[in-house]
Amino acid sequence: MGGKVDSSINKGNAPYIFKLSGQNYHSMGSLLPTPGSRPKFCQLYIYDTENEISNRSTSIGGPTSASTSTSISYDLQIIEFLKVMLDSNNVLVKSYRMVAALIVGDISDSVEKRDIVVQTSSGLLQRISELHPSYLALQYPLLFPYGDDGYRVDILHRGITSSSNSKRPTCTMREFFAYRIQDRDQSFSLLLNAKRLFQQFLVDGYTMIESERLFFIRKQQKILRCESYEKLRNHQALGSTDISNVGQRVILPSSFTGGARYMMQNYLDAMSLCKWFGYPDFFITFTCNPKWPEVQRFLKDTPLHPEDRPDILCRLFKIKLDAFIKDLRKNKIFGTVQAGMYVYIHTPTISLIANFYPICIILCALVYTIEFQKRGLPHSHICLFLHADCKLPTVEYIDPYISAEIPNINEDPELYSLVREFMIHGPCGAENFNCPCMVDRKCSKNFPKQFCNHTSVDSNGFPLYRRRNDGNVVGKSGVQLDNRNVVPYNKYLLKRYQAHINVEWCNQGSSIKYLFKYINKGPDRATFAMVQNNNDSDNNDAVDEIKEYYDCRYISACEASWRIFKYDVHYRYPAVIRLPFHLPGQQVIYEADDDIEDVLDRPSVASSMFTSWMKCNEINVEARKLTYVEFPTKFVWKPKLLIWKPREVGYSIGRIHPVSPKLGEAYFLRILLNKVKGPKSFEEIRTVNGEICSSFKDACYNLGLLDDDKEYIDAIKEASLSRSGYYLRFLFATMLLSNSLSKPESVWENTWEYLSDGILYTQQQRLKSPALSLNEDQIKNLTLFEIEQILLRNNTSLKNYRRMPYPDDDSVSSSNNRLITEELDYDIPNLKNEFDRLFVSLTDEQRNIFLDIMTTVKDNKGGVFFIYGYGGTGKTFLWKTISAAIRSEGEIVLNVASSGIASLLLTGGRTAHSRFIIPINLNEDSYCRINPDSDLANLVRKTSLIIWDEAPMVH
Repeated sequence: MGGKVDSSINKGNAPYIFKLSGQNYHSMGSLLPTPGSRPKFCQLYIYDTENEISNRSTSIGGPTSASTSTSISYDLQIIEFLKVMLDSNNVLVKSYRMVAALIVGDISDSVEKRDIVVQTSSGLLQRISELHPSYLALQYPLLFPYGDDGYRVDILHRGITSSSNSKRPTCTMREFFAYRIQDRDQSFSLLLNAKRLFQQFLVDGYTMIESERLFFIRKQQKILRCESYEKLRNHQALGSTDISNVGQRVILPSSFTGGARYMMQNYLDAMSLCKWFGYPDFFITFTCNPKWPEVQRFLKDTPLHPEDRPDILCRLFKIKLDAFIKDLRKNKIFGTVQAGMYVYIHTPTISLIANFYPICIILCALVYTIEFQKRGLPHSHICLFLHADCKLPTVEYIDPYISAEIPNINEDPELYSLVREFMIHGPCGAENFNCPCMVDRKCSKNFPKQFCNHTSVDSNGFPLYRRRNDGNVVGKSGVQLDNRNVVPYNKYLLKRYQAHINVEWCNQGSSIKYLFKYINKGPDRATFAMVQNNNDSDNNDAVDEIKEYYDCRYISACEASWRIFKYDVHYRYPAVIRLPFHLPGQQVIYEADDDIEDVLDRPSVASSMFTSWMKCNEINVEARKLTYVEFPTKFVWKPKLLIWKPREVGYSIGRIHPVSPKLGEAYFLRILLNKVKGPKSFEEIRTVNGEICSSFKDACYNLGLLDDDKEYIDAIKEASLSRSGYYLRFLFATMLLSNSLSKPESVWENTWEYLSDGILYTQQQRLKSPALSLNEDQIKNLTLFEIEQILLRNNTSLKNYRRMPYPDDDSVSSSNNRLITEELDYDIPNLKNEFDRLFVSLTDEQRNIFLDIMTTVKDNKGGVFFIYGYGGTGKTFLWKTISAAIRSEGEIVLNVASSGIASLLLTGGRTAHSRFIIPINLNEDSYCRINPDSDLANLVRKTSLIIWDEAPMVH
């Protein structure tokens, strides 16, 4: 295996987790080691076989020879036993010792056939083909001691013969691995009892599956083409018959689970639910509990621990999650939906939990995604949408559903025990600075919270749950914790599922987009750049989305199990139907290297979901009562028949693909599709009061949809449903740059609240102050500043637009000043850590000097300090400490020295002559040539402290 194992995850006393990052390569080396190197891997079977046992021990960090130590002797005996066992039973080991050959595949895509390669001591690696039946037995000889065959491409499904007409008669790699990791009563599975090696096998297996899928997609790039129907007709008119060079390449489609397009489509689908049902009411995080009784019973008579069977943890969590979702939909907890009708069903379970909830709650939609903790366990993020008639009217109704308090141990000992085990955060802070939540010596989750006698909502729309100082405490790691450390939970769900289930009220628009982007963010990644020559194109800047997906994605054993079992990673109810649309003749066609005549003659080419909708309007009266986006609620699309049919069961909602205003007519067509009901043709879509308009834009004008910049205001408001604040500000700047707005100041006044989305959050993160509050003028100023930065990059400014407000000059000029930007471009968290390390090492004398200087800087008093000392007395150390202290607060320190060598000892240091433009040859008339309006002058004005080392030497 050639992936990067993340061993840092196993620091501490927690159970072992195997975690792999990046693309997993399977390679082998030469048969003999290079001169001077010790044998390893397959070389151990060939090289110096008389000392094979000691060589194997040395290769894994063991002793080089036998010892009188019992443990060392025991380890060598194990190695010898395994060697004899494999030599006696493993046909591959026998063959390898005799032939010393291995079937391998070249790394190059140009080599299609696998070769038998024998090399002695090249020192290079060669790619091994994972499709060879012997690969798994060679990679894991201890798991397959008899050299059993692994996966191959021609394994038939049970009951299928090679002559069958089945659409897919052979077994896929995923199906093969899912079959191999099943428990069977009639036989013992060495694989399932391999503990840590089983975790590695799972990760290796899934990366093989994923690699084959992505390899297939990559190999299809030369034949997959997308082009519009109209353009193919134009190519036909020009006499062209070959379409191999027509169209755009598709790299990683949205159908690939986990890709960037896949996650974006899920995010937009979730935002569509918001458009139909309003904001979600509850946000639930449901985490797998490895101590569930079912797990304990399953492992009772085995030497295994829960972490040794990630497949069982995933299967049980899926069962629990399905029951959890069914509970939310069918029981009174959050209601049910049947065939689009919101109904309340009384069941025995309802009566059982009636004491928990005073009002009937009806659920109309939900969304969940699956993620995996850094420790590997699966958890689900769930958003619940309540029916409009059942939304919690005031904060007083939150308490029956969400509790953030420790129950009384005498009144409810079961709930008390569960809260103590699953719903207590910490201890962290002063009691435990090593807690994972600690960042800059503060809890990143802002625990402990404040005591609160009544549930309320803060100014930003976030709930402050009731946390009374009632004296109830729990002991954890020797620390007594009270209600301030309780993670909000639901009493019924916690008792029923006995796991960490965090329940939050979230019926506020300010956090919805961040919430949905969080649950649809995709897998964890680390980022780095990788460049490869592209022989198929002269464009070296082309984006390789497959490589972007590969780079530094982390896979743990639980995630590998989940994906091997093909469990959902994203779920939503009701289903969201994605509705494409296009201008006349612009439907997209995906085809291979076919003749243009053959493509255009196919019946399916001239049809699309959009054009079939208009055909359905011609023949169905009920269809004419619906807009395009409302259509899936009453009709269902039949892709094989290319028709819409009336819906008989179920309930779905529609989502029209978003379109940028830059696309012109397509953008105006989308506006009309949200207004016009039952059109039978493109002409009817742009017909107003019986008159056919010349364009979709004219139709929008005639319908009053574009008066007084209304279309731009609506565009920003509509985009705010699914796009971030940065995108909205970029959209507004684009409107300014295109001179499309008749009254930019009016658009600003009507949309600034949308344009400022994320401004407060960004400032809170930048200043490490979650409680930071900004008034309306401050938020407007920061928003205008961000818009000004976009305009400045396009060689214009807000000053060029009459009546448009302009941000504070000082903040804009500072950002445009390269010198100031460079002096502020430091990693503040690292500087804080450096300052903490340096400060504790100061002597008493250095500390007194430090405090005097810092007090003057913070009080903005001004002054001059002269520090004198011989070489080696710690002056440079003091300069570094002061610099780190001030820069870690986001202020500017200029470190200069009279000599170049001295300046190199200071962080960000420069010579005084260079920094202040001091003439080299001084006389009584010399002066620094700093223009008062220059960037350097503004830098000096904003500087909090100047440290000048060896200042007397300047003379």
